[in-house]
Amino acid sequence: MAMGTGAKVAIGCGCILLLGAAAVVGVVGMGAWWAKGKITEATGGLDHIAAKAEEIDRWEKKANANAYTPPADRVIPEARFLKFLETRKRVYAVYGRYEADLRELQAKAGKDGDKLTPSDLWSAGGKLAEAVGAIRLEQMKALADLGMSETEYRDIQVAVYKSAVASDVEKQSGKMPAEAVSESMSKAAKGVDASMRAGLEAARKEGVPGSAQVSDQDVKQVQEEMTRLGQDAGQALDVPKANVVLFRKYEADIKTYAMHGLAFIGL
Repeated sequence: MAMGTGAKVAIGCGCILLLGAAAVVGVVGMGAWWAKGKITEATGGLDHIAAKAEEIDRWEKKANANAYTPPADRVIPEARFLKFLETRKRVYAVYGRYEADLRELQAKAGKDGDKLTPSDLWSAGGKLAEAVGAIRLEQMKALADLGMSETEYRDIQVAVYKSAVASDVEKQSGKMPAEAVSESMSKAAKGVDASMRAGLEAARKEGVPGSAQVSDQDVKQVQEEMTRLGQDAGQALDVPKANVVLFRKYEADIKTYAMHGLAFIGL
């Protein structure tokens, strides 16, 4: 669903909190005039941001006009995956211009967040605003050009991440995650059953208060609950084998265009 220009500006900047915090420092420490100048300097001007947000919104609407129905079998059609990968390639070309700055900001926020100066915050706000706007615009242009909605893009993105995990698990254990987790939990449930029964028997012999009230049915319920949890976990991790095969076929390209820094700016 498309958002209004105001929301686009706020979300598109990706740095509204940083700017807000820095604005407080600026207004209190050096005066409203200085803060206003810094806002304009950091963001490149509110008019510019609004224009960029409106352009993104136009491309977003065009992209999301493409119909999409998730496949019932959850298998990613290779033709659609290739469009997803082409989008990643186009975004990567823009992301590369900001990658060093994004990684630097991410490192500072993670290690020295309490040591960032007001100037650091202003600079970060400007860089984040520029990076988010440019990357988001290229992403929406690519999707519109390739005939893919953002919902389909996100679904494929999640499927790729799950397939990556499944591929690694299968390489290490020889089993798909759903099978491996369910089997592991089933074994654990049997072990808990045996341990609980042995512990209860010993407790009863020693006359531990309350041990006599724990029945065999109680022990059985614990085992059944663990088994159920294992089955639920297995279903959550279930990945079509065809998706894993597709992932391995294009694994090198997927890793090339992974762009982990995008998570830092919400893309």
